[in-house]
Amino acid sequence: MDFDIREIRDYYDSDLRDYDYDELVRIGISHDNADFMVSIGVPEEYDDFVFYGKDTIQKTLIEGIKFIKIGHYACHGILNSNGLYLKEGSDGLFTTSSLHDPPIYLLNKNFRTFFLFHLIKNELAMKMRQEDEYNTQKYARELRRLYDQIDPIPMKDVEGYWSHLIEDYETGL
Repeated sequence: MDFDIREIRDYYDSDLRDYDYDELVRIGISHDNADFMVSIGVPEEYDDFVFYGKDTIQKTLIEGIKFIKIGHYACHGILNSNGLYLKEGSDGLFTTSSLHDPPIYLLNKNFRTFFLFHLIKNELAMKMRQEDEYNTQKYARELRRLYDQIDPIPMKDVEGYWSHLIEDYETGL
């Protein structure tokens, strides 16, 4: 199954953020992430994720490391939102969780992969349903296989966002 990352825009339910490539690079966002943010686009909101506009993106220091806060994740039922961060000068997309040790951890190797994971999740479910092959355990196995091929580090983090998402499908939650 081939995935064209531009198709992720079909799943956006809100307006795209307006970013300037040079401005993003100037504040420390990597060239690859800045390219994605400008060429593919980032929505204001996506599922439980909120992405900040150019005026609200902020630099911060976490455990002595420079990060750029580009949004947050507000999971249903959790009062405090978890930040979304790009590590200054590198590609990694990070998030925070009080349940994770350390509290900041790698969500995906870059912004493109984060949205690719979402595209795969949506497209795979649709394909399996169209072929009348969908069940949560089979879906979870295939998601895990595809995610492992593309970005294995988040899948090794048993307390991470993607591992928990797949675990929910495996257990039928």
